[in-house]
Amino acid sequence: MALLKFRCKDCGKVFDELTTLLKMNEVKCPACGGETERAYEGKCARAGQGGCSGSCASCGGCH
Repeated sequence: MALLKFRCKDCGKVFDELTTLLKMNEVKCPACGGETERAYEGKCARAGQGGCSGSCASCGGCH
């Protein structure tokens, strides 16, 4: 089990959900029941490319 951050594709709500990696595509929005996608926030690391200089917005590697 993992606590993952999701964003609703319909209403934009961002929320955390305790789920397995195998079932993360089945997570629905608690507010509207819409389809969700993983939301990535914070710092990132990219193996083999010298890492990231800060936030994902600055390196663009996680978009």
